[in-house]
Amino acid sequence: MFNHVGHLTLVHTATSDHIGRIADGLLELPELVEGLVSAQVVRDAGLVEGNATLRFHMRFGSRDDWAAYRAHPAHVAVVTERIGPVLESKSFVQYDDSQVVETGSVDV
Repeated sequence: MFNHVGHLTLVHTATSDHIGRIADGLLELPELVEGLVSAQVVRDAGLVEGNATLRFHMRFGSRDDWAAYRAHPAHVAVVTERIGPVLESKSFVQYDDSQVVETGSVDV
């Protein structure tokens, strides 16, 4: 599997409604985008000042599926209509499951 994980920090004026619409939009994408196997969204617990607002994790069948997702109209709509208007900053990581290093692994 190929993974796309992001942290979104929203502007301080973003409301719970904004956050809910972003989460709903991201969670609808697996039904709309071929190759997107699953989506997971979680809101930060709010325990530490300066953390991102939301984390999402998208799982794809392949790297090519992720590349197609980037330009898919449903994905672009979520980014431009729901995320963009309240986005302060973002960071992403893409990786293949085979690249994951876990406790007990020898090489990094």
